[in-house]
Amino acid sequence: MQVLLVSTLLAYALATFFRVKERVAGRLMPLHANLSFWLGLVCNLVLALEIFALGESHLHYRTLFVVGALSLSLSTVAIERVLKETFFSIFTLPVSFVFMVCSTFVDGKLAGAHFAQGWFALHLLLAILGECFFMIAAVSSVTYLFVVRRLKRKNRLRAVFFFPPLARLDDLTFKLIVSGTVVFAVGLAAGLYGNLRHFDAFAPGGKHIFAALLLLFYLALVIARRPLKLAGNRLAMLAVTGFVFSLGLVFLPDNELHWKPLQTTVQEAAK
Repeated sequence: MQVLLVSTLLAYALATFFRVKERVAGRLMPLHANLSFWLGLVCNLVLALEIFALGESHLHYRTLFVVGALSLSLSTVAIERVLKETFFSIFTLPVSFVFMVCSTFVDGKLAGAHFAQGWFALHLLLAILGECFFMIAAVSSVTYLFVVRRLKRKNRLRAVFFFPPLARLDDLTFKLIVSGTVVFAVGLAAGLYGNLRHFDAFAPGGKHIFAALLLLFYLALVIARRPLKLAGNRLAMLAVTGFVFSLGLVFLPDNELHWKPLQTTVQEAAK
């Protein structure tokens, strides 16, 4: 496991270095950047599967950081391959690196038989992946606002050289919001399905309601894009607001019934 962790950290660090060098030098280095990135992604995936398999009826806190790093890498793959944009990699890859480092320091675990279920793994991955798309949409929006401010000053050439064009950033922000909304919705659906099947007398808690409201917020952005002509500064500000709003999912307490499985384990029965 330590070999996988070190390999992931080294690969993500190298991938970040080559992506930054590409932006500064203005030329692609596909062999070096892609090889290191894919190596890190594969090691990250194997490590996540190994931790999940060994967790049995527990969820280790380090799993959240490992899955977070994996989700960011998967979103980076989607952006680079589908949207054909490597700019955001210089932000997502360092964050993945930091998540992997944090996974080595956190300790503790949550008990529950549902943590070993496939639906929970799907729910966890897709929910965090949706959050990653929202975060990158916020990064795109902040970049848009920064470029607008930079273009109003004298150093216009530098802004145009390093950052994507404004129209490109605006389009990417909306596509990232759409992607995040779809993935996040599927993740919530998987969690709802598993909760209803696995827990006795399940009732939505504060975090579940908050997640539903967050989904409705982003759905409203997607639907109102054309009628309200949400673009430019307005779309950027709403994307940043939505991401700040989504951070509540990290800090809000969960429903106590969420941790009450239908079938008690042998240890629980002994107590």
